Amino acid sequence: MNGQLISGISMLGSFFRIIDIVLVALSGVIAYFLKFDSIEMSSAYLLYLLVLMILTTNIFSAFSVYEILRGKRLLPELTRVSIAWFTVICAISTLTFLTKTGQEFSRIWVGYTVVIFYCNLITYRIITRLLARRLILGGFNQKSVVIVGAGKLGVRACTSMQREVWAGLLPVAFFDDKEALQGSSINNVMIKGQLADVANYIEEQRRLNRKSVDQVWIALPLSAQEAIEDLQLALQDTATNVYFVPDLYGFNLASYDVGEVVGLPVMNMSAPLISGTTANFKRLEDILLSTTLLLVLSPVMLICALIIKRESPGPILFKQRRYGMHGEEIEVWKLRSMTVAEDGAKVTQASRNDTRVTRVGKTLRQTSLDELPQLINVLQGKMSLVGPRPHAVAHNEFYRKKVKGYMMRHQVRPGITGWAQVNGCRGETNEIADMEERVHFDLEYLRKCSIFMDLRILFLTVNTLLNTKDTY
Repeated sequence: MNGQLISGISMLGSFFRIIDIVLVALSGVIAYFLKFDSIEMSSAYLLYLLVLMILTTNIFSAFSVYEILRGKRLLPELTRVSIAWFTVICAISTLTFLTKTGQEFSRIWVGYTVVIFYCNLITYRIITRLLARRLILGGFNQKSVVIVGAGKLGVRACTSMQREVWAGLLPVAFFDDKEALQGSSINNVMIKGQLADVANYIEEQRRLNRKSVDQVWIALPLSAQEAIEDLQLALQDTATNVYFVPDLYGFNLASYDVGEVVGLPVMNMSAPLISGTTANFKRLEDILLSTTLLLVLSPVMLICALIIKRESPGPILFKQRRYGMHGEEIEVWKLRSMTVAEDGAKVTQASRNDTRVTRVGKTLRQTSLDELPQLINVLQGKMSLVGPRPHAVAHNEFYRKKVKGYMMRHQVRPGITGWAQVNGCRGETNEIADMEERVHFDLEYLRKCSIFMDLRILFLTVNTLLNTKDTY
């Protein structure tokens, strides 16, 4: 059974590879026809397409684009595909630059090829998903699942499978050692016996019904280590896929990174999700966008600086110590909007009708123009365009003792804007609950972070800036 499943997955991945190769060739031909009104391509253009095919399949493999995972949602898959294609574009562009062959190809043709392939790539991925979902909802390609453990974790697993029907995971039986549960049902799924009965049940289903159990999900608490080990050994002879569901829902964690250290499996319970390729692209995004914004907005910053200097005495820039990545102190820059520059053991938050806010400062704060110098902080690598907003050191020391998971925000670079801000968490935090809500969104950002999420937040920030009711 396992061999058939792996073979099927491998065949599907190979099918996607073939589709991508065909689409690259087809996109190049269509682009050539649109540009030159002909399909008779020169050898140079054919070689370009051949290299593009090789780069596409290899880079897509490196980004696990061809990894078929049941139960994974569409958006993360499309995000991974998009980042992989962007990498291919960068690779082919670098190659033509280094070989000094870029002048041989029409830029319009290259642009057409890139856009046409990307549109086809996304379209066929979506269509494939929709067809697969339709088949699953119609009862085809369902995977029967036995859940071991009828506690909160097992019930959660069963409920999730029944709710997310598109995944095609069908709970068929529970097993639990509790005597009181025997013969009862959970979500219309019967408890068929105890843990020692699981292997026999699987063999019985195969023999009597000629339908094997496809998966076993072990949803037992971490304290049941001995029972889990015994069950794992018993299931090794059943040719059934076995999955362990770690009981981690009670932890407020940014991510669950599992790796190997000195030959031992180790889970980093505080590791940020933003690492590897995502981190590299995020930094590239910061450099390109912050440089562009500084060039475009430098006249605005200059005008603001002149008005600040003219209106009230004091420095143009306000510098304040805040916590950056890994909790290290950084100096964050802003255009001065108040008559004071607090940066000590006590920092009073700005409030509505605060007399410390200057006349021009009120406008700067409402439009967030006072944040523009932080683009320099982004270029320095101390901040990011998108991330948890940094707070004054004094505020950090206060809230880290009051709000669970508060310091986990500092696993990444702080941002000029963030997921919390576009979800309405702006302005003064009068209650602990206000900061708890911000931390909730910040940790959610760590779990879901991607380049596309960053772009979405930047887009939403423009709309957020128009709402100034909580900014003063």
